[in-house]
Amino acid sequence: MDPFQELRNEFSSTIRALQNEIESIKNEPKPLQRPKPCLPDPEKFNGQSLKFDTWLASMKAKLRIDAPAIGDAVAQFYYVYLNLESKVQALVLPQLSYAEDTNTWDYNTILDQLSLVYDNPNKIQEAEDHLLALKQDSGESVAAYIAKFERILYEAKGKDWPDVTKISAFRKGLNPTLRGRLNQQLNLPRSYIEFLRVVQQLGSHSFSSNSTNVSHPQSHQSGSHTKSDPMDLSVININSLSAASTSLDERNRRRQQGSCVRCGSSNHWVKDCSMKAHKESKQSWNQQMLAKLETNGIDDGGD
Repeated sequence: MDPFQELRNEFSSTIRALQNEIESIKNEPKPLQRPKPCLPDPEKFNGQSLKFDTWLASMKAKLRIDAPAIGDAVAQFYYVYLNLESKVQALVLPQLSYAEDTNTWDYNTILDQLSLVYDNPNKIQEAEDHLLALKQDSGESVAAYIAKFERILYEAKGKDWPDVTKISAFRKGLNPTLRGRLNQQLNLPRSYIEFLRVVQQLGSHSFSSNSTNVSHPQSHQSGSHTKSDPMDLSVININSLSAASTSLDERNRRRQQGSCVRCGSSNHWVKDCSMKAHKESKQSWNQQMLAKLETNGIDDGGD
């Protein structure tokens, strides 16, 4: 046989063998490659009812986003089961046994059972009661009060309430100073969002006014150490001034407006007022008593 023909046949056989090997490699099943998870693993649920809502939301988010990374239905079922502490796992052992016996792997059976045990059926009503009783704490900023009110409003499913209802509940919990400032406004918005903006503006104005009042005594105190003319009014300590005498009706009016009962300022309450309470001097009191005695004497003489 021709040697060239032998080489040609040998090359052809080698080529066919390589082609068959390539085809077999292509037909081999590829190993399963799962995507990397996007969310962190939820903290194991320890059976505390207060933490159940947070854990349930985290678990549902994990299963919704990272289901391909976790695996098939069996893997997802065991993923939920293993994210429970042992005392909680004991509560869902019947669901695990049923899944193994029937080969039905639905992790919702675990979540439903836990909801029956740990979910509070009255949480919406309790949130509504909490919302209506909510008060702005002393020294609490408007921003902090709004954040607290909004959180409880969501818990009470009140985002779809009419604006007038949300405004009424929010306004009821404000401190007396802010309520007094709102009462002085002629036109308040009917929109809940716009109403919050007005309250924020009034709250920031009140805070800046209080900061200014706090800084004044310091300037007077520092000025008292400097040498100045005895008649220089700029160094007179405002704490030495006394408030003017006011009638009972005037004090009641100031109290209803949320103003200082002593001086009438709307920037502070009477406990923070820098002016002293009005006191009549002893000489003035003696003069009034003498006038009363003289009047009584004249009346007696007339009889």
